[in-house]
Amino acid sequence: MSEEKENRGEKETIKLSGEILFIHRDREGNIIEKDRVKNLIVNKGKEIAAKLLNGVVTNFFNYIQIGTGTAAPTADDTELQVYYAEGQAACSYETDFKAKWAYTFVFSESVTLTESGIFDGPKSSNPNMLARQTFSGKSVSGGESLEVVWTITVG
Repeated sequence: MSEEKENRGEKETIKLSGEILFIHRDREGNIIEKDRVKNLIVNKGKEIAAKLLNGVVTNFFNYIQIGTGTAAPTADDTELQVYYAEGQAACSYETDFKAKWAYTFVFSESVTLTESGIFDGPKSSNPNMLARQTFSGKSVSGGESLEVVWTITVG
């Protein structure tokens, strides 16, 4: 009769966490401001991340949206409060288990942005959200740009 051996190893946990870097530039490309804020991985993002692991879904997260909503993010968020614009992000992997998304928005009008999120498709496709965060207003004017860089660490 064989005995089952109990796994006495340490329990492994995986956590998604990260931050957003904002780089605001003037018309000539000079940096006006750099700012970093932490993000919130939402419940839908956790669900889709788990489904990506075994191929139940295949759409990866590759869009950054920005908006003007001010409601604090919650785990149940599925979209930005007030959508303004989006862009298909350049996606990359960095050492230390970091996924990175970057997109530079160029503005033709003045607007104050206060929220951003990562999605698995354009807004027109009713995409799934991975993460969302609000932040102090980033006021941009016509001709200026705002580079939005999300970094999510799997740890």
